[in-house]
Amino acid sequence: MHKLKFSRWHERQLYYSFAWLISCLLCGFLFVTIIEFVGLNTSGVILIITLIVLYVIGLGTIELFRQFWSRFSYAQHCASSATCKSCGTYGLFSVIIEARPIYARCKKCDHQWVI
Repeated sequence: MHKLKFSRWHERQLYYSFAWLISCLLCGFLFVTIIEFVGLNTSGVILIITLIVLYVIGLGTIELFRQFWSRFSYAQHCASSATCKSCGTYGLFSVIIEARPIYARCKKCDHQWVI
C-alpha cells in the first residue's frame, strides 16, 4: 500500500482542480475568439457550422467548470474533516487508500478512520 501525507494529497487535488479551471478558461477564450473572428453576421452554412462549434465549446466549458468545482469542493471538504477523532490532531495523517471515501491513519496515535 502506498501511503501519502494528507498535505501532499490535498495539494495534488488542488493542482488537479485548478488544471480543470485553466482548461475551462481556455475554452471560454476560444469561444469568445471564434465569435470575434468569425462573427455571427455571416449567413448560410458558415453560420450553422459556427453555431454548432460554439455550442460544443460551450458544453465543454460547462463540463470543465463542473469538474473543477467537484474536485475543489471535495478537497476542501476533506480538509475540513481532517481531524483525528481519537487525539484531535489536525492534518497529521497518512492517506491509506486514495479512492472516495479516503481512508486515513493518524501518525500520532495510529487511529484509522474514513474521511
